[in-house]
Amino acid sequence: MDNKAVKKTLTIPKWLNDLAEKKKINFSRVLQQALKEQLGIKEREI
Repeated sequence: MDNKAVKKTLTIPKWLNDLAEKKKINFSRVLQQALKEQLGIKEREI
């Protein structure tokens, strides 16, 4: 698989963004983890 990064734009509610930023959540990491979980991909499979 090609591990090259691509830029994506998404829209989330402001309140969710504010809470996540306050907790210093890494949006990219969370999105990647959620997508892998939804697709049934394990880390070692990549």
